[in-house]
Amino acid sequence: MKQSHNAGAREFGLRLWRALRQPLIAVLFGLLVGALVILACGQNPAAVYLEMFDKSFFKPYYLFSTLTRATPIIICSMATSMAWRAGYINIGVEGQMVTGTLVATVVALYVPGPPVLIGLLAWIAGMAAGALYALLPAVLTWKFQVSMVITTLMLNYVANNIASYFVTYPLKDTSGDGLSFHTPEIHEVMRLPRLSSSSTFNAGFLLAVAVMLLMVFITRKTVFGYESKMGGFNPSFARYGGTKQVKVMMITMALSGAIASLAGSAEVFGLKYRYSDGMLSSTSYAWTGLMAALIADLDPIGMFFVSIFLSGLQIGGSAIQRSLGIPLEIATIIQCCITLFVSVKLVFKIRKKKASKEEVKEGGVKA
Repeated sequence: MKQSHNAGAREFGLRLWRALRQPLIAVLFGLLVGALVILACGQNPAAVYLEMFDKSFFKPYYLFSTLTRATPIIICSMATSMAWRAGYINIGVEGQMVTGTLVATVVALYVPGPPVLIGLLAWIAGMAAGALYALLPAVLTWKFQVSMVITTLMLNYVANNIASYFVTYPLKDTSGDGLSFHTPEIHEVMRLPRLSSSSTFNAGFLLAVAVMLLMVFITRKTVFGYESKMGGFNPSFARYGGTKQVKVMMITMALSGAIASLAGSAEVFGLKYRYSDGMLSSTSYAWTGLMAALIADLDPIGMFFVSIFLSGLQIGGSAIQRSLGIPLEIATIIQCCITLFVSVKLVFKIRKKKASKEEVKEGGVKA
């Protein structure tokens, strides 16, 4: 029994190391580059980093702020991973998040009924809207061979502009000064409970944890997770093995859009209590989630911790700008260098994969 327990602990440790190995190396690289930039600004990197992490992770108030900001980033990274690991480059998580969140807010505000029931219905409607919006580029790819990268990217602008119109005109809250473009507030009963009396930290973070655990289960314990992974790794092998690629694409994209909608809904129902124009695009939640997914090599556990780290960089970057006069862009530089390091590794991996395929083809021709 003891040997079995030790073996299980070792296996868990190995899995955790595999999930965090690449992010840790990438973070170290980014921090080293950031240290050089800080030196160029005439500051002590050790003192700057100590101040940055003190006001993002070490003090409870700032830690709660970091976790609050990390919530939509975590969920967006999971939405990105759901599609990317299957080989479908979904750049439209932001548009799917905006669409789902706007629909969820409209249902919460204007559908009559008991607030608890309507709140639940709003979340479901938002997920359905996000899924349908993600299915649009999937159908275009299937029927007309349109590039999914282009369609998902362009649909971000469509979603943002449509949402901007509705918030600016028909859904605008007219009870205020008229200068702000946002909807009225949702009912108090529909709001997610706060987990801290001294900050905005709320149950949305628990939702992010639940999404991460769901992703771990899907990717490691289900047939669909295996089929989607094989489709992304080797589409020809997946087709030969009997995998229905169109079905996998549709389900994968729908799940990606549904998960994306949860990120925005957590922001509205847990923090803002209303939908404001540009609230999900100006914060770059989707793009930071994409960075987290790439840095963690699409591993759910890795993405969870990387998302929190990137959120801490943003919170700590704002703090050192106020206290030390260090430009906020330092945090952005570190974040981009981490992503650059991973991107270079990704390019080498793709080139190695292509080279191995060419060798297989040449071997087949010689045979």
